[in-house]
Amino acid sequence: MDDLGLVTIIMPNRNHAHYLPRALDAMLAQTWTKLEIVVVDDASTDTSRDVITDYERRDPRVRLLALNEHRGIINAVNTALATARGEFVNIAGADDFVEPIFVQRCVAEMIRNPDAGLSFSDPSEFHELSQCAIRYPLYLSEQPVCYDRQALIELFRANYFHISANTGLYRTAAFREAGGYRPELHWLCDWFATLVIALRHGACFLPEQLAYLTVRGDSYSARNLRNVKAKQPLLEQVLKLLASPEYSDIAPSMRYAALIPEYELPALYWLLGSPEGRKFITPRLIRRIVGRYVWSFLRPLVSTQWRRRLRQLQSDRTGMRGTN
Repeated sequence: MDDLGLVTIIMPNRNHAHYLPRALDAMLAQTWTKLEIVVVDDASTDTSRDVITDYERRDPRVRLLALNEHRGIINAVNTALATARGEFVNIAGADDFVEPIFVQRCVAEMIRNPDAGLSFSDPSEFHELSQCAIRYPLYLSEQPVCYDRQALIELFRANYFHISANTGLYRTAAFREAGGYRPELHWLCDWFATLVIALRHGACFLPEQLAYLTVRGDSYSARNLRNVKAKQPLLEQVLKLLASPEYSDIAPSMRYAALIPEYELPALYWLLGSPEGRKFITPRLIRRIVGRYVWSFLRPLVSTQWRRRLRQLQSDRTGMRGTN
């Protein structure tokens, strides 16, 4: 049985010796001290293991899980998940960092809402070149709120937003039930697992800036966002999973809420190419894709201040802003 109140931090690492001290110091400075920090070193060729071993020696909450063969982030996460003892789990980037109250705020909401499968907060980016942090408010609520699964489905349907996996905690049992990170989904694995958990169990939202994603030109996410050729087969993999018995309970909710991993115009053509994909084509999905296509031309002409204001007005218009 998972240790009640214990939070397992899974931190995959591949040649990030330079960033590890910042990430580990931020976790060890948490006001919630009931932690186990599993750093999975994916056969690094730099001094990463020396750095991790030094932290492991100084604090018993840090544990090195050393892999002798480079197999990628997904394998690293799933390997650590198999040994995780915590009631809750966070997947942390070795080059990212969090505020000292991050874990405590997330745990408090999860304890208050025992049915919720995960917590999340406003996404924030730390731009390495400018050393500047930027918060992207979701404007879902002015105070912490927990959405049950049906309320969350309606919220996604009315006003799509992205849950950034690094901004909160998963309930470990729900994460395992969702299948962890699916290797066949590559960079969509966290998107898929997060939605499965949220649509099955509901989620807690904290309107706060708690976790920072480091933006680098060579990052895993940056490289994959540019990989247009790989998007179609990954969409097809998502459709295949949703058609399987394991995720058949999720498919109707995703169709209803017009949730797909890719909203570029070619996605409509890709969906038309398969019987399962055609089931997802609804007037709402078409409006969402076309709207995002038009917005891609308008966005550079609109200031950041007005973009945020429009986002806030959209949230107000849906009438779905939560209350505690």
